[in-house]
Amino acid sequence: MSITDVNTAEAVNGDTHAKTLRVRVQALLEQETLSQRSAAQQADIGYSTFLAWMGDKYNGNIQSINEKIETWLNSHEKRKSVAIRQTRAPDYLETPTAKQFTDVFSYAQATPDMGLITGGAGVGKTTAAQEWQKQNPNVWIMTADSSMRSPSAILRDLAVIVEAGSDRGSRLMSAIIRRVRGTRGLIIVDEAQHLTTEAIDLLRSLYDASGIGIVYMGNEPLRLRMEGMGRQSSHAQIFSRIGMRRKRDRPQVSDVRLVLEAWGIGDAMVKKACRWIALQPGGLRQMNKTLNYAHMLGGGADLAGMKELATAWRDLTGGELPDFE
Repeated sequence: MSITDVNTAEAVNGDTHAKTLRVRVQALLEQETLSQRSAAQQADIGYSTFLAWMGDKYNGNIQSINEKIETWLNSHEKRKSVAIRQTRAPDYLETPTAKQFTDVFSYAQATPDMGLITGGAGVGKTTAAQEWQKQNPNVWIMTADSSMRSPSAILRDLAVIVEAGSDRGSRLMSAIIRRVRGTRGLIIVDEAQHLTTEAIDLLRSLYDASGIGIVYMGNEPLRLRMEGMGRQSSHAQIFSRIGMRRKRDRPQVSDVRLVLEAWGIGDAMVKKACRWIALQPGGLRQMNKTLNYAHMLGGGADLAGMKELATAWRDLTGGELPDFE
C-alpha cells in the first residue's frame, strides 16, 4: 500500500470516528442544555475550530480534535456517574448548637448590637450564618482572610458586599454607612480571627455610626483576643460593645443525632463510629464528608455498614477507625 493510500485510509477512519463523536456531543448538548461555546471551552478547543468540526468542515488535523473530544466526553460521563452515586449531606438542620448561633444573629440584628461566636471547625457556624442570611433581609456575610491586614482592605471588601458604590479612600466608609444605615441589617464577619485589632476597631466604628448589628465569628484565638481587649484600657471600648456571646468547641451529642437521623442511618455500630468522627477535628463537616464518600463507595445505595465507612475514613484522612465492637 502506498503512502497516499495510507493517508487516505487514516482520513476516512478519522472522519468516521468524528461522525460517531458528533452524535455523542450533540446528545450531550441537548441533555445538559450546554452551549457549543461552553463545550468548546470544556474540551480545550478553540470555538471556531469546534464549530468547524461540528459542521464537518474542519480541514486541520482531525485526529487531534477527535482525541480531545473523546477525552472530554469520557471525562464528563465519568463525573456524571460519580455525581449519580454521591448522596448529598442533609440540608440545613436547626441543631441545638445552630439554635445557639441563630440566637446571637437574631439578638444582634434586632437590638442592634454586637455579638461574638467562637468555636471549633465543623460545629456549624458558617452554615448557620448562611441560613440566617437566606431567611432574613439585609444580612451580609464577609469572610476575612490573611490578606485583609489593613482597615482599607476591609472597607474595599465590605463595600462590594453591601453594594455601597464606587467611592474610594476616606469616602468609602461614609458610602458604606449611608448604604446600611436604616436597613435594620446585620453584618456577619466570618473567620474574624484573621482581622487585626485595627480592623476590628474599624468595624466597631461602623457599628457606632450605622446603627446595624455586627457579629464576629471565628475560632478560640478570636475569643481570647476579644477578652484580652477587655483588660486593656486602649481597647476596652471594643470588648464592651460585645453583647451576646456563644462558645462551642465541639458538636453536641444531640447535634450528631439529628444529622444521623436526617441521613437515615439506623445501624448502631455506624452511629457509634459517626459520633466518634464528629468529635474529631472537623466536627460535623468531616462526618458528612465521610458519609458522602461512604455512600459513593456503596454505589449510592443505603450505607451498607462499617466496611464502607472505614474505607472512606481511611481514604480521606489516612487514619483508621477505632474498633467499636
